[in-house]
Amino acid sequence: MKAVHVFKDYYPPTTGGIEQHMQVLCAGLARHIDVTVLVPSRSRQGIEERLDGVRVISVPEFGRYFSAPLCPNMPAELRRLSPDLVHLHFPNPTGDLAYLLSGGCRAPVVLTYHADVIRRSRLFRLYRPVFGLLAPHIRRFIATSPEYLDSSAFLAPYRDRCTVIPFGVDLDDFVLRVGEVDQVQALRQRHGERIILFLGVLRYYKGLDVLIRAMARVTGRLLIAGRGPQRAALEGLTRELGLADRISFLGEVSESERRLLLHACDVFVLPSIDRSEAFGIAQLEAMACGKPVVSSDLPTGVRLVNQDGVTGTLVPPGNPNALAGALTTLLEDDGLRAGLGKAARLRVEQEFTAERMIARTLDVYDEALT
Repeated sequence: MKAVHVFKDYYPPTTGGIEQHMQVLCAGLARHIDVTVLVPSRSRQGIEERLDGVRVISVPEFGRYFSAPLCPNMPAELRRLSPDLVHLHFPNPTGDLAYLLSGGCRAPVVLTYHADVIRRSRLFRLYRPVFGLLAPHIRRFIATSPEYLDSSAFLAPYRDRCTVIPFGVDLDDFVLRVGEVDQVQALRQRHGERIILFLGVLRYYKGLDVLIRAMARVTGRLLIAGRGPQRAALEGLTRELGLADRISFLGEVSESERRLLLHACDVFVLPSIDRSEAFGIAQLEAMACGKPVVSSDLPTGVRLVNQDGVTGTLVPPGNPNALAGALTTLLEDDGLRAGLGKAARLRVEQEFTAERMIARTLDVYDEALT
């Protein structure tokens, strides 16, 4: 079977949640089938490479408009690849149009629905007719949680074609390597004994302004790892509240630094404020390291992953006081943290492994091709 995944970025180098999910999924699928990833190249040059058994083809990109890459060569490249199956990742109008304009490529489509379009809903209304042309070609929609499937008005008309496959992580990626135990201890000595960690792109919906305001009521150290458009504003808020000595912006971190930070922290936090946070893969990564999670109680996969009182705590989104209270409770109770962290690790082992995700995706491919 030849499958082509189409999106606007891939990891490496892009570190967003969808891109990292695609890397784990495609590398796993490549052990069973022929997998190609088709993405834009910001360098305006065509590039082909092989990463973890996955053929990655980047076609020239001529700018991005409302986050959608302009890639006039993508339809022809998709036609040239002649796949048995095309796997699209929504939202990505560029990939949808590439399929529709590809001419000879009429392979069946599987589409992973990552999130509703929230901030650009007016623009998306203009795009709906285009998606209407694509929809008949989609054999299976993959929703990432029952909660998101049940609460998404966009998915409702296609419910009979939907399959729920939660994201998964490779547990081996989060096992400390030789010498890293000492590096974890060095991090704890540098930052203190009460470390709160956030990992992710610094976007509006992550609720980091809420987290920073909550830190005014929390005795501890907050580490924010990641880059994004909100960084300057968040650093300004931190200085305004007089919290610069207790909040550190680490910028983008490497895969090994990410692992060290996850093991060094006491609590992981995901304070997102709306359903643009469809799942929260970073929660899984923290749980794989045996860490309890404090996250917002959103009707999405966030609630599926982090079970309140079992693997961590859920708090009302956008509420700094509730967030501060949950963080303080965990930081002050060693036994509670240890118990929730152990349950968190077990939950990942049982429900959210990469192997489980890959096997279920292959089943969906078989369904789409029959």
